[in-house]
Amino acid sequence: AGMAWKKFQQEGYENVFVVEGGTEGWQKNGLSVVEGKPTMSLERQVRIAAGSLILLGCILSLIVNTTFIALSIFVGAGLVFAGLTDTCGMAMLLAKMPWNQTKQPFFCDQRS
Repeated sequence: AGMAWKKFQQEGYENVFVVEGGTEGWQKNGLSVVEGKPTMSLERQVRIAAGSLILLGCILSLIVNTTFIALSIFVGAGLVFAGLTDTCGMAMLLAKMPWNQTKQPFFCDQRS
């Protein structure tokens, strides 16, 4: 928190404070907190989506046509690429979905 405070000060923000006790300390002093809606982490969303697509590709290749296995291969290759490069295309796509968008800013931009 101290490092963030110093960075904000260097950027020209004046009304920046470090609250002893963090958010819990803030609330214990009777001050209000605006909470965002709880969302599922992107990592968890990627695991669910990737697992579902791989499972779907396997099932479709068994009951419809063997070429559907390409879906599982594509997703598996994407996971390997994400692991090697630390870049996940599926996470970038999921981050743009409406349920992952923040409607309110985290702070007000009040520079001096």
